[in-house]
Amino acid sequence: MRKIKPNSDLWQYLNSTGVLERGIVEEIESAKRQYRKKYLLAYKQKQRKENSEYTVLLSKENGELESITLAAKKHFLPVTVFLKTATLAYLNQYYIVPNQMQLAKLEQILAQCLNEVQVITRTKEKYSWEREQKYEAIEKRIIQLENEIKNVLSNPPLAPQHDSKNIVT
Repeated sequence: MRKIKPNSDLWQYLNSTGVLERGIVEEIESAKRQYRKKYLLAYKQKQRKENSEYTVLLSKENGELESITLAAKKHFLPVTVFLKTATLAYLNQYYIVPNQMQLAKLEQILAQCLNEVQVITRTKEKYSWEREQKYEAIEKRIIQLENEIKNVLSNPPLAPQHDSKNIVT
């Protein structure tokens, strides 16, 4: 049996029931279980007041469960977190990036562009053709960045087509 801290709520509960004075192990364990049951009940009631909870049934026959589970895996999220994120994204009309690695790659390219611009502004070249080469390198990098951003963010993958029974108008 673990030692109970004297100032804890559990200690106060056990002390108020009088089981600590009798010192019978079975009574103390029973009182601990009762305390835990009351504590969890109060905790769950508080959670229900503060947060809404919904139950969503997904059909295996219609493929709902499989498609949502697959989409959650593509986004590297648990199904419940994906459902919440996707719903909020739909309501707020923003795109959920399915592959954070692609986004990280874009950020890296942006950082490289910034570094190249900083190099140009810091150094003074002896000849103007060196500066032109650096400008061309930056221009190529920016074009590459624009193309990748366009492909990743502007043209997200389309959702699978649904039959007319599932379309809400």
